[in-house]
Amino acid sequence: MIQLFIIIALAFSKPLNPKKVLYAINCGAPSNYKSPSGIQYDKDIQTDPETVVADYSLNSEVSSQQIKYTREPEIYLTERHAYKTFSYQIPLQKEGTYTLILKFAEMYFDTKGKRVFHVKFGQQRVIEKLDVVAKVGKFASNDEYIEFEYIAGQVFHNNVLCVDAVQDGKLQMNLEKTKFDNPYIHGIVLYAGGINETDYEEYQYMKENWEKVINEEKIKEEVERQKKSEAKVKRKERVKIRNDHLNEVENEFEVDDQQQNTSTPVTKKGGLRSLITSPIGTAGLFISLFVGMSILNKIMSAISNAKIKGIEKDIITESKPKQEKQPKEKSDEKKNKPKDTKEKSKAKQQ
Repeated sequence: MIQLFIIIALAFSKPLNPKKVLYAINCGAPSNYKSPSGIQYDKDIQTDPETVVADYSLNSEVSSQQIKYTREPEIYLTERHAYKTFSYQIPLQKEGTYTLILKFAEMYFDTKGKRVFHVKFGQQRVIEKLDVVAKVGKFASNDEYIEFEYIAGQVFHNNVLCVDAVQDGKLQMNLEKTKFDNPYIHGIVLYAGGINETDYEEYQYMKENWEKVINEEKIKEEVERQKKSEAKVKRKERVKIRNDHLNEVENEFEVDDQQQNTSTPVTKKGGLRSLITSPIGTAGLFISLFVGMSILNKIMSAISNAKIKGIEKDIITESKPKQEKQPKEKSDEKKNKPKDTKEKSKAKQQ
């Protein structure tokens, strides 16, 4: 019955909506990070010189461990801790109900009671004696969901005023040290809405049914992988059938050509399409085009030269008769001159 209730609650629960995430910090991280769920985590710009950053991604023995109860293990590979109480200032916007999600995972101690600390809004404790190992063990995420109201510049948790919780429009979230080692944190998310609007139910279900969730996700991934491989095979089959059909058509044309011209044997080598699409065929096609263009240019230049020569010849032939007529006229004058002198001499004698 309990599992049935959880499943029903999970069915009506909503995943964390990235659009309603107002502020997200990947504590201790030097760069921004976008989670698989679409949440954009900013890099940590904490300037307190007495705090220390631990980057477990540089330790292969730790980074190779599976971090339980989360789909974004990268958040838990960096942390910020201190040997004293330290704080984060989280900007608040308009009045309303908010949920602050604090992300913890114990990456060092494996025994409960080794690290215990408090979480405070201003002077008001909102989580007391937080012991992550006691709650979830080592290498496991422990996300704390804290709902509060922001009204008239003040913060209320469980209808209790949190004194000094707001300074300059920012929530003062303090990690208070105890005698049991040092406080620390891995991630911070400020969500616009109450806890019932977050993924709290889904997270609780994941913690209680981790092995089942992992197995279901593995099965889902395997099914998706098989679907992709089957779709890939089907695409290959469609391409193969299409190519075979084209080759058959091309081969039929080749056979008809062979029947029409029996003197030239035709060999089947995959058809005209495969020849053209091959690298050699493509290169040959470009060479043929280049040679054809050069021959065409030569023919065009020859035609233009011939036209020019023809025009020059016409001009020469038109000018030659005019030059030949002039000598003839001169010769006719010479021939006519003796006649005139003879006639004049005869007239004198008479």
